[in-house]
Amino acid sequence: MFGLLKKEKKLKEKSFVTKIYESEISYDKDKVLKLLDVNRSTMDNVGYMKTTYFKEQNILLYKEFKFLLNSCQTFYAQLAKANGYSSWNIISSWFQRYDKGNFHDTHIHFPIENHWNCVFYLDCNRKSSNMIILEPGYPYANTNQRFAIKPKDGGCVAFPGHIPHFVEPNPSDNRLILSTNLEFIKGGKDV
Repeated sequence: MFGLLKKEKKLKEKSFVTKIYESEISYDKDKVLKLLDVNRSTMDNVGYMKTTYFKEQNILLYKEFKFLLNSCQTFYAQLAKANGYSSWNIISSWFQRYDKGNFHDTHIHFPIENHWNCVFYLDCNRKSSNMIILEPGYPYANTNQRFAIKPKDGGCVAFPGHIPHFVEPNPSDNRLILSTNLEFIKGGKDV
């Protein structure tokens, strides 16, 4: 009739794994807030938040923020080591401030494997809004897997640049972050 039944082949399983890292840094919060207050004009109000991104795309490399860069580098080194990289380049860095009702829609940063996003929480309170990290491929792949990252002063989080994420509307009057995009490098001398 239908011919001989063929022997069924064993299923092969494959999966996508996305690493998300959280840690904490020590930094001089008062100094950060004072510097940003002095440089108020650097923050553009883009309607849904305030950011230095459009005027200062690598603010962390400015000499007045060297103390903050020094605090962040330990986290960068941990990320590099955990993922088999030997060093990194900071592609861009900027501050973002979320006042009451501010948010950030779903977006990605870089669709390249060795590019990562890092977010450092610099001035938050217990009511500050979460960042939601979605699964790779969202919205086309959507099994409703997501991680809510609750901000706290000194907290930091990192994940690959192709991962979609967003910031919920902020119920608080403050939520200040430093965002950085890193390019990790394999080989060469260790960090």
